[in-house]
Amino acid sequence: MRLKDIVLIVAVASLLLSSGCIWQDEKVVDSDGDGWDDERELVAGTDPNNADTDGDGYWDSKDENPLDPDIPVPRVTPTPVETATPAPRPTTSATPAPTPPYKLEITNPADDATVPRVTKVSGQGGEPGMEVKIHVYTEREGGRLVSGDWYPDADGKWEATFISLWPDKGYFSGREATIYAQTTISSPNRTTTYRSENITVYWG
Repeated sequence: MRLKDIVLIVAVASLLLSSGCIWQDEKVVDSDGDGWDDERELVAGTDPNNADTDGDGYWDSKDENPLDPDIPVPRVTPTPVETATPAPRPTTSATPAPTPPYKLEITNPADDATVPRVTKVSGQGGEPGMEVKIHVYTEREGGRLVSGDWYPDADGKWEATFISLWPDKGYFSGREATIYAQTTISSPNRTTTYRSENITVYWG
């Protein structure tokens, strides 16, 4: 191929690109990672480099009015987790072994208490060797079970430390969490879970 033919091909390709006849991928940029790309942020008047422009604790893409800190998305109250003891699984044994009544109770923090983001949960119930786990429910993360080698002592008292109730970002003072304690007993013909009553705490 001659040089003048190559020059002609390059010129034609450049003309098609500039006129839009050849389609090119356009990269969508979301600088602050809040779910709105930078172009939409500019149209809405929000800051493309700040996920929460009005500073009300809600990302711009989740905020009813991202420019007014007094108008957040309507608060959704978490639905309390059922506290009834689960029914035992069906067994093949005609006479199932009796199940001892292990009652768990959270003694600290108190219901409706104000606590830090990372807190300690203590209580009583159970016996040595029974692992205690803490269930945490928040409106954004939903429910999660936290474990950390926590066991009752000889008096049935236990203490779960460094329980992270809320993430370090995205929440602010006054948000609530629902927690309860849980332990599971396994035997050859059944597995039974025992739970404390729910308590609700607030970040403060």
